[in-house]
Amino acid sequence: MNLLEGTKTRFVIPVYQRNYDWKIENCKQLFDDLEDVISEGVESHFFGSIVSKADGPDTRIVIDGQQRITTSYLLLLALVSKLREGSIASEDDNLADMINEEYLIDKWHKSERKLKLKLIKDDQAAFEAIYSADAEKFIQDSNVTQNFIYFCGRIDKTKLTADQLRDAIERLMIIDIKLGKEDDAQRIFESLNSTGLDLNEGDKIRNFILMGLDAQMQEEYYEQYWNEIEKNTGYDVSSFARDWLAAVRRKTPAIKKVYSVFKDYVRTEFKDCAKAGAFDAKALLEELLKYSKHYKAINAADSGNHGLDAVLRRLILLDMSVMNPFTLNLFEYRRCGEISDQQVIEALKSVETYLFRRWVCKVPTNGLNKVFETLHSEVLRGVKDGGSYPDVLNKVLLSKEGSGHFPDDAEFMQAFEERDFYRIAGYKYYLFDRLENGDSFERVNVVDNLRDESFSIEHIMPQTLSTSWQQDLGDDFAAIHARWLNSMANLTLTAYNSKYSNRRFAEKRDMENGFKQSGFRINGFVCQQEAWGEEQLKARNELMKRKFLELWPPIESDFEWGNDAYEEHALDDDFSFTGRQIATYSFMGSRFTAKTWVDMICGVLSMVYERDPVIFRKFVPEGSDFPGRYFSRKESDYCFKVGEGIYFNPGSSTWVKIETLKIVFEAAGIDCSELLIELYKSKTGDPS
Repeated sequence: MNLLEGTKTRFVIPVYQRNYDWKIENCKQLFDDLEDVISEGVESHFFGSIVSKADGPDTRIVIDGQQRITTSYLLLLALVSKLREGSIASEDDNLADMINEEYLIDKWHKSERKLKLKLIKDDQAAFEAIYSADAEKFIQDSNVTQNFIYFCGRIDKTKLTADQLRDAIERLMIIDIKLGKEDDAQRIFESLNSTGLDLNEGDKIRNFILMGLDAQMQEEYYEQYWNEIEKNTGYDVSSFARDWLAAVRRKTPAIKKVYSVFKDYVRTEFKDCAKAGAFDAKALLEELLKYSKHYKAINAADSGNHGLDAVLRRLILLDMSVMNPFTLNLFEYRRCGEISDQQVIEALKSVETYLFRRWVCKVPTNGLNKVFETLHSEVLRGVKDGGSYPDVLNKVLLSKEGSGHFPDDAEFMQAFEERDFYRIAGYKYYLFDRLENGDSFERVNVVDNLRDESFSIEHIMPQTLSTSWQQDLGDDFAAIHARWLNSMANLTLTAYNSKYSNRRFAEKRDMENGFKQSGFRINGFVCQQEAWGEEQLKARNELMKRKFLELWPPIESDFEWGNDAYEEHALDDDFSFTGRQIATYSFMGSRFTAKTWVDMICGVLSMVYERDPVIFRKFVPEGSDFPGRYFSRKESDYCFKVGEGIYFNPGSSTWVKIETLKIVFEAAGIDCSELLIELYKSKTGDPS
């Protein structure tokens, strides 16, 4: 491995690179390969490529390959450590010093840091602690430290001598790619097919922002902005970037396309007017840092307002990260002083009720992305018309249709009657915390105690009926058991589940720490009952229904839309466009006015034709199959021209136009979300 040997060159990992991420399994594979090299007599073993760019005569900036370089240094450092301990034999008494001075340090370097490898901040601290050989200074939660320790352990166990291990390391073959000043490091970096760990979308975004800056500015921006962004997002920048893009673009990118969408958005919205094709990195980082602070406050329930944090904690328990684009925009609106904390609380309580009612009713969640991408912007339209934010938000939620609808009381209570509230996985933390504590400041720590199993969910009527329970329930015991077992009427909280077992009700009530002595509010009705059968279950069922309607009440709104107000739907929304009047439409990022649905479909089909004319040949010559009968090769008075030799008959219903576009988009490989249709809220009719 002469790339590292006998040279003054220092390898520098720039701050825009990710942290050292190789795990034990990667190191195990490398060490296994080295043992095979010796045992099988292999002349060389391919270890991947290194891409670097010169930064002065003695420094190489590593563009790709830091995982392999760092791991190689850790292995050499482990070998030196074990040689000095005497844990591995060598024919050369000076081998440790030779490896140290040939590979690890430049002893004549003017800097106090003579190590030939410079990692990014936290990794470098761990690396220097290892080199110091002072175990008390080791940073144990670093991959650098743990992989060094692993190599030390493998060296203790290997049958290889130190000379054989060094020989095996030197047989590692690396393709060394050195870039010139004229080479585009970012483009080359993106195109590499690395043999190491795949970069996630956040890694690529960091590189994209910082790579084009000079070294000093990289360091400055990394410390001032990027490091803080990573901390604020729990080092999951990929998820944060996706939510941020959804918030600012009103459209959620696929997780694997976050980076490409991010680049396109940034180059348009943060354009540096002074440099062609460049973007303003500082302005971008300031924006990301601002939103990352919101992200942290939302996900840690740390807004600085007690009431607001209480609602946020409940939403976290509901595990509804799908609403992050909305809450990010809401918190930015709050930061700007446009909304009071009390109004934020009211708005989030409505969203909480919306989400919980839908969960109880088992409404599919696949439509929620689109709801929360556009919710804030929809509400702002009403606020501009004079409505208060919470009131307009309620109006918007109540107007949702299809898979986005708000379940009314009738649907909610019907689902309540049929729902299994026992087998609900993680939702039990939210549900039973809410039922026990409500909005009281005197709280029982239900969540933590359920998690560590100090508390449990108790069936008052047990899951397995003893003979005594069958007798107590009467002749219809089987039907009663089947109907009520996992209903809300039969479930409660206890800290003494194992003692209750399937005892008769009177025993559960009167025993030490039984229902009569329970400190839980939720057991108030239960402890007063003389028996537990269908009569009591029905009575408690009614109490719980009233409790559900109290905690998750219907939402109301007095707001009325103005004549020029409109709502927005994507082509593939679960929504009926029939009977609605179109105002504008946006396709592939461009917005157009439209007086009629004909204006819209003519414009969209023509743009699709310009993009991919061949796909229209699938629909002509016209046939009976939908939508072929609406296409023609011949010009006529009632058809409009899509493209050369392709005509479309728009004399059809709105439903036909919408379904035609869906089929055309699928044939052209266009996502239906690329077409956004804005409809007047207060106008009806279906002008074609």
